[in-house]
Amino acid sequence: MSGSIQDMNNRVNQNRSLKPSNRARFKDNNRDNIYSDTVPALTKLNFKKVSEIELKKIKDRIKNRALKDRNREMFIFLVIALTLVATLFILFK
Repeated sequence: MSGSIQDMNNRVNQNRSLKPSNRARFKDNNRDNIYSDTVPALTKLNFKKVSEIELKKIKDRIKNRALKDRNREMFIFLVIALTLVATLFILFK
């Protein structure tokens, strides 16, 4: 029994040693560069230019997909609930 507990404690200590320490690595306490190999460059995000009509189509497609997913989740919930109620009814009849 105590071997299992000791093994658990060893694993916790090993995992703790893998975490980065809270000690500042740079002058400004900049912890972003701890594991990076290169100097981070300023990245500029490039978004696609889309017309208003195309943007409306994309938004409608996202809304329709969300509605379909919500309906599917409700159907699954209802099936599970009805199955549970039927099982309980049969068991306690």
